[in-house]
Amino acid sequence: MSDKERFEELFNKHLIKDITEENIDIVLTGQYGKALELLRDAESTGLFPALVGPPGVGKTILCRYFASLRAKENKNKSFYWLTMDESIKPSHFIGSFDPAITLKKGFTLEAFNSGPLLSAMLEGGTFLANEINRATEYSQNTLLEPLEEASIGIPHLGRIKADDDFFFISAMNPEELSGTHRLSEALKDRIKVWIKLTYPEKATELDIIRINLPEHFFVEESELELIYSIINETRRNKIDIEIPASIRAGIAMAKLLARKRSLEKSGQLKEKKSVYEYLSDISRNVLLGSIKPKPGVKAENIIENIIHKTLGA
Repeated sequence: MSDKERFEELFNKHLIKDITEENIDIVLTGQYGKALELLRDAESTGLFPALVGPPGVGKTILCRYFASLRAKENKNKSFYWLTMDESIKPSHFIGSFDPAITLKKGFTLEAFNSGPLLSAMLEGGTFLANEINRATEYSQNTLLEPLEEASIGIPHLGRIKADDDFFFISAMNPEELSGTHRLSEALKDRIKVWIKLTYPEKATELDIIRINLPEHFFVEESELELIYSIINETRRNKIDIEIPASIRAGIAMAKLLARKRSLEKSGQLKEKKSVYEYLSDISRNVLLGSIKPKPGVKAENIIENIIHKTLGA
């Protein structure tokens, strides 16, 4: 088997042809159940929603879960998404012409490669503009016509009307975070349902950590409580920390602790440690990349203070 054939085999094996094929583990208690209900309300009334919240609170997975529900209810309805930054241009939304084919045949439909927004509009699928306020206003303006007129113009080819089932969602971080741009007033006026997500309540966050642990991994409830106290302490420290640890950090810490417990149980560790010792080491490794200190503050110093305060180590 050639390298190309091997690549094609692996690609087709792992290709997600339909979002309904994905197994999306999600917790829908507290704010997440309310947010899903608002998404359904927005869909039913033809209004376009935005999810607003800090990094790592589950905006993207909630959108994926919602899109999977739509796909199951409306057969062959697809899900596309695009994560924004300053390099995003209108062609990333709409699509572009293949230079080689265009040279031979001109600006024809055959030479055009559709972008995710255009594909969602044609197929009546769901489109997620992720991190929308990291795109420049120039790129944001590409969305004005689709959201207002349910149409979009393709250079050299004409204007298309979106399928009636086309649905647009945006997700963004709060404007005060660095790296974000102000949403244009014209775009804000077209987004009619604003759904705010924050760091979840303790019980909900612990549930999220639990469902993200592999089946063969186990963490005691008392250990989960310690992990939450460490994560929560980063959110309480608003003096030194600009962006605290997200839910992802708690999941990572639980997985690493469960791994140590598994190795310990199987006798593969030469030296056994207490949960406080394990979590002290794990916290240093996970939090270093999970928090963003304020200017002039060292992450290492913040982490040591948190470890001392929560674990007494």
